[in-house]
Amino acid sequence: MAVSITPIGKKSPINPELPMLYYPKVTKTGEIELDELAALAAYNTTVTQTDCYAVIISLVDVICQSLEEGKIVRAGHLGSFQISVKGTPSIMPNEVSPKNIKSSSVTFRPGKKFKSMLATLKFVRK
Repeated sequence: MAVSITPIGKKSPINPELPMLYYPKVTKTGEIELDELAALAAYNTTVTQTDCYAVIISLVDVICQSLEEGKIVRAGHLGSFQISVKGTPSIMPNEVSPKNIKSSSVTFRPGKKFKSMLATLKFVRK
């Protein structure tokens, strides 16, 4: 199965006089919710949908707790999760403090199975 793309035009923010350039953008075909993920996982295994749902929720809780402890979470085929921050600089190292942090986010790095899927992904223009 191929992923559909459509062209999206973007003007240069630095020089608006330049012609518009077009970039490929993935066309979304829908969404899948947690309940459906649990149902599909249950269908492919011997575990019930309720148990799958409980495991997924617990996994998210454990990942959050581990990230709060400053750990990198390496979840095998799923990938790894790590906290990253953006902040303002200080002239001296001893001046750096939590006050410098402006935002934080979770960085996700896909695992081997995701990388393999991405390497063989097919695209089609819609």
